Amino acid sequence: MPKLKLTLAPKLQQTLTPQQIQYLKLLQLPTLQLEQYVKQELEENPMLEEISDDLEQLSWTERVPEPDALVPGAEYDERSSSASKAGEGDYEQVALRGEDDEQYSPDTDRETMFDYFAEHWRESDSPRRGDDDDDDGEPFIQRIRDVPTLEDELLEQVQFLNLTPAERILAEQIIGSLEHDGYLRRPLKEVVAEANERIAEAIFERAQRGEPTDGLTQVRLSDAERVLKHIQMLEPYGCGSRNLQECLIAQLRALPERNKHEELALRVLTDAFDDLAEKHYPDIAAKLKVGEDDLRHAVEVIRRLNPKPGYGEQSFGDAALTIVPDFIVERDEETGDLLVSLNDSLLPRLRLSVAYQQLRRQAQKSLNRETRQWLHRKQEDAKFLLAALQQRKVTMLKVMTAIAHLQRRFFEEGPSGLRPLIYKDVADATGLDISTVCRVVSGKYVQTDYGIFELRYFFSEALLTDDGEEVSTRVIKDLIRKLIEEEPKNNPLSDDRISKELKKRGYNVARRTVAKYREQMKIPIARLRRGL
Repeated sequence: MPKLKLTLAPKLQQTLTPQQIQYLKLLQLPTLQLEQYVKQELEENPMLEEISDDLEQLSWTERVPEPDALVPGAEYDERSSSASKAGEGDYEQVALRGEDDEQYSPDTDRETMFDYFAEHWRESDSPRRGDDDDDDGEPFIQRIRDVPTLEDELLEQVQFLNLTPAERILAEQIIGSLEHDGYLRRPLKEVVAEANERIAEAIFERAQRGEPTDGLTQVRLSDAERVLKHIQMLEPYGCGSRNLQECLIAQLRALPERNKHEELALRVLTDAFDDLAEKHYPDIAAKLKVGEDDLRHAVEVIRRLNPKPGYGEQSFGDAALTIVPDFIVERDEETGDLLVSLNDSLLPRLRLSVAYQQLRRQAQKSLNRETRQWLHRKQEDAKFLLAALQQRKVTMLKVMTAIAHLQRRFFEEGPSGLRPLIYKDVADATGLDISTVCRVVSGKYVQTDYGIFELRYFFSEALLTDDGEEVSTRVIKDLIRKLIEEEPKNNPLSDDRISKELKKRGYNVARRTVAKYREQMKIPIARLRRGL
């Protein structure tokens, strides 16, 4: 029988301090989430206070070095003038290194049948989100017009339906379970169970108040199916559907009157949906015994329907949907240099609370030990937060300046000047770990003269041209997309033909590579792009 015994063995293990973890968390947050985080800390920690607006605003701007001026591996100049006034230089920056390397790998999943219809039906004929931007004075924000949410619109219409009190609760529960695109993807049984819990609570509350409980009875699955049909007939039509077929059928059935082409479209969706998804038009015509011309008009009717009705209105919780760029890259009109700035105008500017520091010094002896420890802990937390915010600014500027330097042609010429770039290139140029670069890039946006771009847009692999020059894979993808957009609808280009077209232009791209890039862009195969 084996004996149990205790042994001691030395082990070297690298761990992150709480301050390092906090810094890494701040580094990964985009501007909007960082604003919420800082405001929450400001509310919870009395040792922090916001600097008044009448104090001078410090600028966080970096001038991009000229080509070949940046030595790989060299540190950027962290100017003392750029130190955040919130920190006032009272405490040293926390040394924050030692993250595990990680490399971003793009998601290359194939599109589903649902994605095909959602992406490739004609957007000009489908209700989409409004793109009117309100100029409300907030800097560098693209804002979708402030309208009631989809949930608000549906709940308002439910009030006019002839429903019992129990069915009204059920309808509210269904609407509250819809996703952003308007679909109901939760099992209806779960929604019914939750509605019955609310109904039971309503019965109990009314009984406690001595009020009648007429119409408040437990609902069944059949009741939910009936109420769901009512919701699908509310505007925007099709919300509450559980799949694409049900959504499109609901939109056609909601029409007050249907012409012969709309009637045929309804038959196609009801009896030949699978063939429609595969674009087997001859099979559809034979199955429904209709002519090619009538079928063409019916398919045109279907294309005008909205595959994601929820996006026709403001989505849940998106009453003020915004994209706030984290960086601004602009050109100096006098020198022509590129200037990289942090867009932190929305962030509260913090410092240690003068009043609480005086209280802590003056009342050291009068306060009990527990209170003194609490004040000390809050002050240390405030110091770490200020130091982490300052270090975040330095790191963010360092990474964005390197990207602007390495992609200088893009910022001077536009997307055509994009060059191949990987995270390691930026890590080598800044002296940072690859994992740190990944955290800075993740979820961040930059405002340029050519629009607002996600930082991940600037990273891509390289392909060699026939001349031996490296070209970004994004340039190749743009060419593939352009070729497909210009292809004859009755004779779409196969992957092999696209590969040959690219070779004519000096890009030696194999057919399998074309197929991979096409799938990454969620473009269907040639057969599914063929028009009737």
